Amino acid sequence: MVLDTADPDLGIATSVTLDDWPLILVDRHLSNGRHLVLADTDGLHRLWLRDTSPGRPLAYVIAKDASLDLRLAAVRRLDRRLAGAPPAKLPRGFMPTAFQRHRLSLLLDIIDMAKDREYPEATTYDIARALLYVDMGVGRGTDWKTSSERRRTQRLMEEAFALRDGGYRTLLRG
Repeated sequence: MVLDTADPDLGIATSVTLDDWPLILVDRHLSNGRHLVLADTDGLHRLWLRDTSPGRPLAYVIAKDASLDLRLAAVRRLDRRLAGAPPAKLPRGFMPTAFQRHRLSLLLDIIDMAKDREYPEATTYDIARALLYVDMGVGRGTDWKTSSERRRTQRLMEEAFALRDGGYRTLLRG
């Protein structure tokens, strides 16, 4: 979520003080502003304050794109908390489910293994044995080439590489 100095014509008189937030997990001052991750019982708030001048009124900057509904929900959620409202259930799309987290972790492990120096030329078979079928004996030769395990491994590798090559952007939209 992006916050920037409010235009004086908007008539915003109050400033936002985030230094009083109960738990700030990340607080980085970079050349393009201040980046924060605020802990909350209902989930994290990720903020980018483009103007770091203290005491200035801030306004939410919301990009009009395919994620507009999710961005508006994030703004409402933070605004409620800043006004003192109790935590609420996260809107749908904010966090992956347990199954999605497990699958994404697996895909990241596949990407890591495929580019790892320890496995410079990791084959489909190597990835299957190391990550997918650890406790199961995966056959060699014709058994492997015609197996459903090999096809599943190939599909997961394709999905992992698609994620790496730009597909991760769809995750950001929820």
